[in-house]
Amino acid sequence: MIRPGSLVLPALLLALPACSRGSDAPTDASPPSVISSQPAPPPRPAGPAELALVAPLAPGSTLDGFTVREILAVQDGVLTLVCAKDRAVVRLSVALAADGGPAPPALAGKYAVFYSARGSDPADGERLAKALAAVLEKHPDVPVPPGMTSFVPTPIPI
Repeated sequence: MIRPGSLVLPALLLALPACSRGSDAPTDASPPSVISSQPAPPPRPAGPAELALVAPLAPGSTLDGFTVREILAVQDGVLTLVCAKDRAVVRLSVALAADGGPAPPALAGKYAVFYSARGSDPADGERLAKALAAVLEKHPDVPVPPGMTSFVPTPIPI
């Protein structure tokens, strides 16, 4: 006599090898993409060329009521300052001003200052951009940091 359910396990065991084997027929499907388990390297802190442009600002300084949390080296043509106050974060991007490019909220000679704000009023971003532009105007003779170009908007990492 065969008990109910007694054939289920043998049937599964027989089907398992067939499921694990790939088809012998060629396919046009591309191989799966490989996802790197390595995280992206962290942004580099600003070096002497970038710090000279924004002096006397440094990590820990205050800019119009916000703390300068980070000053990052030029990456993708842009120098970035990250400013924070409570839960508000404002990222200031300094690039070369360009004719026909996006209109910056603040200009300082050959430099354009853009911002993105999270958890903050956009007015804070504009105010900080203008405060940073005032700092940049004090350094007209400082050479442009290597790699700095005009601003091209890109999504900001959160």
